[in-house]
Amino acid sequence: MAHIISGAAGSGKTTALYSLLKTDKGNKVLLVPDQFVFESERRVADELDEKTSGIMVTGFMSLAEKILKKYCPRKIYADSTAKLAIMSRAVKSLAESFDFYGSAAKKPGFVSVCLSGVETLKSAGISSQKLYDIIAEDSTVSSVPAHFTDKMHDIALFYSLYDKMLTELYDDRQDNLLLAARTIAENDCFPKNTRVYIDGFDSFSGAQKEFLRAMADKGVDFTVAVCTNDSGAEIFSECDKTKALFENQYAMDCGKPQKTEYTRLGDSAVRYKNDTLRVLRDFLQGGKAEKPADPHGVTLAYSRNMSGEADFVCANIRKLVRCEGYRYSDIAVICAAPAKYRDAVRSAALRYEVPIFADLPEPVSEKPLLRYLDCLLCAAEEPTGIKVLRYIRSGFARIPSDKKEGKTVPLTLRDQHIVEEYANRWDLKNRRWDRPFPHITDDAEKAVENIRDKIVSPLTEFEKSVRNVGGKELVRRFTEFLFDKADISAAIQGKCQDNSTRQLRYVKELTEEYNNLWRNVSDMLTSLYETLDDTPMTIGELAALIRTCSAQINLSRPPKVLDSVLFGDPARTRSRDVRAVFVMGAADGAFPGIRTDDNGIFTADDNEFLAQSGLDINEDEDAEYSLAILDCYKALTLAGEKLFVTFAGEPENASEYVGETAKLIGTDIVNIDELPPLYLMESAKSADRQYVLNGTALTAPQKRAVTEALTECGRENTAISRINAAAERRADGADIHRIGETAKLVFPYSSLSPTAIEKLNGCKFSYFLQYGMELRSPFDITMSAVNYGRIMHYIMKYSFERLYANAKDNGNPHAGEDTIKQLIAEAMTEYREKYLLGESEMSAKFNTLYRALSTAAFYLLKYMTAELENSRFVPTYFELTLSKASSVDEFDASPYSFDITLDDGSTQTVTIGGTVDRVDMAYGDDGSRQIRVIDYKTGKKEASLSRIYYGLDLQLLLYLLTLSDNNKDNGCQPSAAMYYPAGKTPLKDIKDPSEELKRGMWLDSHRETGFAVEGTQQELERDNYNGKYIDQNGKQKYECLYSATTIEKTKLANLESRIAKVIKENAGKVKSGCVDAKPLSENGVAISCKYCEYKDICGAGISSATDVNSEDAAAFSEDIVLSEESK
Repeated sequence: MAHIISGAAGSGKTTALYSLLKTDKGNKVLLVPDQFVFESERRVADELDEKTSGIMVTGFMSLAEKILKKYCPRKIYADSTAKLAIMSRAVKSLAESFDFYGSAAKKPGFVSVCLSGVETLKSAGISSQKLYDIIAEDSTVSSVPAHFTDKMHDIALFYSLYDKMLTELYDDRQDNLLLAARTIAENDCFPKNTRVYIDGFDSFSGAQKEFLRAMADKGVDFTVAVCTNDSGAEIFSECDKTKALFENQYAMDCGKPQKTEYTRLGDSAVRYKNDTLRVLRDFLQGGKAEKPADPHGVTLAYSRNMSGEADFVCANIRKLVRCEGYRYSDIAVICAAPAKYRDAVRSAALRYEVPIFADLPEPVSEKPLLRYLDCLLCAAEEPTGIKVLRYIRSGFARIPSDKKEGKTVPLTLRDQHIVEEYANRWDLKNRRWDRPFPHITDDAEKAVENIRDKIVSPLTEFEKSVRNVGGKELVRRFTEFLFDKADISAAIQGKCQDNSTRQLRYVKELTEEYNNLWRNVSDMLTSLYETLDDTPMTIGELAALIRTCSAQINLSRPPKVLDSVLFGDPARTRSRDVRAVFVMGAADGAFPGIRTDDNGIFTADDNEFLAQSGLDINEDEDAEYSLAILDCYKALTLAGEKLFVTFAGEPENASEYVGETAKLIGTDIVNIDELPPLYLMESAKSADRQYVLNGTALTAPQKRAVTEALTECGRENTAISRINAAAERRADGADIHRIGETAKLVFPYSSLSPTAIEKLNGCKFSYFLQYGMELRSPFDITMSAVNYGRIMHYIMKYSFERLYANAKDNGNPHAGEDTIKQLIAEAMTEYREKYLLGESEMSAKFNTLYRALSTAAFYLLKYMTAELENSRFVPTYFELTLSKASSVDEFDASPYSFDITLDDGSTQTVTIGGTVDRVDMAYGDDGSRQIRVIDYKTGKKEASLSRIYYGLDLQLLLYLLTLSDNNKDNGCQPSAAMYYPAGKTPLKDIKDPSEELKRGMWLDSHRETGFAVEGTQQELERDNYNGKYIDQNGKQKYECLYSATTIEKTKLANLESRIAKVIKENAGKVKSGCVDAKPLSENGVAISCKYCEYKDICGAGISSATDVNSEDAAAFSEDIVLSEESK
């Protein structure tokens, strides 16, 4: 006989069921979903007296196992790893026999999809034989497509073979319900007066229905609580189907129909202490309801991101506990996409000090230890640079110790860095690392090679030892390798010790977590060893299998404290006496979660064809959607007193439930991001954060309230005072980024390069990070702009040294094309031998670009040598280094130096050295000499005195003025500082150079620019820079390639004085500890920020920049430059 208790959410169905349970004198079983067994046991213990101690509280699977254990002894049950291993064997052996799947059977993830499909069939009570039967029937029906028959044939193939292999070693829990149903039919498993009380189910799987039917046929009575108000409302459609099962199929006594009893609770509302929640429930289930007199108790809110949403939820949880006397266990957080929100909620919970228990599956595959195992196997199978670097970055890698034989030591961050830097430099990431690194010439490179050998040699030895072995032996040897060579025990212990500086309880929690994780890994490897056979298996196949297996193993995390907030999804979250509920993620398309294609093995068409053949696999899309709607209804009606519904995005992203609820109760949807900052300050950490983000928006009383709250927490001195001090400095326009006395440690050197000065003047904070903290990107040997420039400089130096060795005495020579090509070829060969690998060792892309560079160098040299034939300037010094007491042929190349006074009153001498690309000399008849410095630039470079005014682009002028000043007693005077273009060559120009390339590449955007001193040889030779070429109409044309800025000779001292002033000021500030993030800007663009590697660190923007096109800079330029009238 069946007794059906029906009612809407909150009507008291479970209470009514427990009342019947309490008065029942017979044999009683309480059947609930597995996830609710513990809570139900606790409720039985709390509410029922000791006379009811014989109640069995159980789930379907546990009840089936109890029956089978008594009447049908079972073997060991296969865990998820064993099942996947067996399915992998089955699929691998059948791969050539598949008609439908073919090559898809070899793709990653196919094994887990197959296993999921088989478990779906088993859950529906469908055997492989039933599939074969419908294949035979459908083959004669023309309406059934051939591909469906082929697909079912393939599924039946691996299903039957999988079942056969599995039963040889294990039993499958998935079979238990059907086996138990048959056992019940053949035995008297239940006493005659047995009644099964069923609570918490909205629908049943096919196997569960067979199990219930078997009990009904044996005279077992049922009392079932069903969520429906008997109104026929669409939201209860699935529950009404479940109710009908007990009315029609399970109301039996030994096969004879019996009368069904009813307890109809309808729309009673014993749960709700707040009438608004009752009104909302009635509206959700029927679409009509009276408007509540007071919307109190329901809050709707949104934030632009999940982090803001999580902050709002945790802040309100704290308010409920702090101000309204709630316990954390009175509160539940239900999330439409809990896996997506998990990290945001955990982070906010830590910030607000809210204890949260996440009732969510957490696959071990997401843990670093499993990623390490995967990286290890991948690197052993194919030790390419990318895979080995992933392995060493995993955090668990260890290498043999140099000091203690047989021991290992962790791979340090420094070791990782130098290996990765070397790999970047020589473009080794795609090469195999099981042979020595190339270009090992010095001790540093030998250290890198030593680390490579220690990392890779054990991996390659392991790979050789497992070639052509079976899966079982492979797992055994891999496990041995983990303990003997990889020293996994020490690696895990080291991970725990890394955190030894933290509080002891955190170390304990971390140790427990790793112990739990390793137990799961150990069980997985044991299961694989017991399941696999001698069929050959590669390392790659084992890695794929471990990835698949670990994704199916979930870690269990018991609550850290009993009084905690429950966090879960709508389907899994149920708790009695929940006073407040927070529903997160209530966005359109996520709440309810509309099911799309889940990439399972069965499509909607497959389900339809199977249903036509009488096989219902219970994956009807309408049913799934109905259950999703029901989950939303239960989530929104679970709270007894308060309901909060939130989502991330814009208001239009809200779920239809949010909009309809807002209209019903007449309330607005709160914008979390516009709430007063004080609203979210519910803990010391959250107050710190909000004070930093919104301190300026706080009123004086609000600031006092926060200060008092944080003072009580003992944090005022470490937070508020520090923040206020920074705010006061900002208000005063003072330097915010200061390192004080630390500056002497950070900047111990007194020698600077022009590049460093450029960085210093452009942005002191960027200079601090690069030259103080030494944060730099690794140098590489790809054809980047930097390396292009290095190679081009080498070619220029090599060629000019040989072409102009005797030019001082004999004049500048004519350089023929063959001579230029020969010099370039020699220079590039020598450069490759010194600094690169052989052509076969470098990438094809690099070699192509390297050859392209020679084309650019040819036309560049051709143009330069032609210009020099008509010039009195003789290329004299190449790559000239300015260093202390440096002299070349009595030409003084000492660096620029100056004294600065620091904030503490001390004086320090700073020198600026560097290397000049080329120094030309023009020799006068009177023995005088004029100096011209040349800098080769691969990009566009404009000469701008406004930038010079603020300390940018000083390099060339600084070189010119320093060399002239050093050698003025020898008759030297400054003539020019010029940028010569050396742009890259497009690949299309390698075989067929364009007209622009032949003209020098630098026409239009690439002209010679720089600064020339009035009345000097550079100005006299302006006409030498006219480019002659033939246009498209065959006419000869000229174009001026010269655009140097002429500086008045009498104002040269002013220019030198300004350069000295800006360098001294900025150097003095940095040396005194000021490292402000105040970059220079030009035309609204922060100059130093455009290509800065550190712009994500400082957070500075254009608002804090100083524009170089200021009135002061313009006035300075106008005063220095020779006017057009004077030329």
